[in-house]
Amino acid sequence: MRLLAAEFRKLTYQRAIWGLLLASVAFTALGTAVTPVIIEQTTGSLGFGTLEDQSIVDSVYANAISGYIFAVLVGVLIVAGEFRHGTAVATYVAAPRRGRVLLAKLGTAAVAGLGFQIISTALGFGAGYVALQFYPNAAAPSVTIFINTSIAAVVSGVVLGILGAAVAALIRSQVLALIGLLIWLFAIEPILLLVFPDQGQFFLSGLITAIVAIDVQSEQFNINTADFADPVTATLLLLGYALVFAIVSLVVDMRRDIE
Repeated sequence: MRLLAAEFRKLTYQRAIWGLLLASVAFTALGTAVTPVIIEQTTGSLGFGTLEDQSIVDSVYANAISGYIFAVLVGVLIVAGEFRHGTAVATYVAAPRRGRVLLAKLGTAAVAGLGFQIISTALGFGAGYVALQFYPNAAAPSVTIFINTSIAAVVSGVVLGILGAAVAALIRSQVLALIGLLIWLFAIEPILLLVFPDQGQFFLSGLITAIVAIDVQSEQFNINTADFADPVTATLLLLGYALVFAIVSLVVDMRRDIE
C-alpha cells in the first residue's frame, strides 16, 4: 500500500500526466463532435448509412471511447519515465523487492488508464450530443450504446494502462515504447483489421469495438462488426492480454539489472 501511495504521488506531481489527460479529453471530444459532420459529407461514398439510422448515431457516441490510446501512453510514462529521468535506481534501492515495485506501477497504470477513459468518454458523450443537435433529422441513440461504451471504456482503460506499463518495463526506453505502441495501434492494427478481418478482430482495437457491440457494415472496407466476437468474449480476451503482458514483464524484470 505504501508503494501504491508513492506511485500515485509521483503520478499526480507530473505535469506531463495532466497534459495527457487534457489531450485525451480534447482528442475524444473533437473526434466525437466531427463524426456527424464527416458522416453527412460522405453519405453513400464510404458505404455506411446516414444519421437517420440509429446504428450510425450509435457509432457517433461509440467514438467517445477513442481516447484509449492515452491510457496506453500514461502506462508507459509511469514505468519508462523512471528510466528516462534516472530515478529507477533510487526507486529500487528504496524498495528492493522488484516484484512489488512493478506490481505497484502496474496497479497505478490500471487506475490511471481507468480514470483517463472514464473522464474522456463522459465528455465525448457530451460532445456527441451537442454535435447531433445540429442535425434535427438524426435518429435517437439506443440506451445500450451508452452502457456498452461505458463498459468498454472501463475495460480498455484498465487493460491498456497495464499494457503500456508492461511494454515500458520490457523495453525501458520511453521513446521506443511510445513510438512502438503508437505505430501498432494506429498503423498495423487498422491494416490487419482491413486485410485480415477474421483475425484482426482479435487485436486490441477489434476487441474494444466488439465490447461496444455496434452494428457497422461497409462492403467497400470489408467491415462487418456483426462478425466480431461477443462482448463477454472480447472482455475476457482483453483481460487476458493484460494478464499475459503483466506476467511477462514481471518475469523479465526480475532477471535484469537496473541501470
